[in-house]
Amino acid sequence: MQHRITIEDSSAEFACRGDQSVLDAMAGRSNAAIAIGCRSGGCGVCRVQVLSGSYELGVMSIDEVTHECRSKAIVLACRLTPTSDLHLKALGKRVNRCAQQQSTADLIRSLTTRSSPSSSAGTSS
Repeated sequence: MQHRITIEDSSAEFACRGDQSVLDAMAGRSNAAIAIGCRSGGCGVCRVQVLSGSYELGVMSIDEVTHECRSKAIVLACRLTPTSDLHLKALGKRVNRCAQQQSTADLIRSLTTRSSPSSSAGTSS
């Protein structure tokens, strides 16, 4: 069965069979809106967010798509197989925002929990 794939902020629209990845269906088209990388779920170049529709996923590198990102429907197009029409947003190899938020939170926590050397400076009598 064929499903319609549309990409947000793009004129890209194409058909994708239920037995192929979104990236494979798009590859070779003149209106390609998703970057193509390793095609095996390891590089993160084809990162997309599924805005609507249902799908199945193949194995993806946890370094490229964390569990938190997956919970927000951020996946790799090379591992994305539609089970219905899909509307996607191409993200590409941007900094993994889900992981970045966690790292920033960890950094803030570490800075606020350790004692600062400057807090004792200038307090000598």
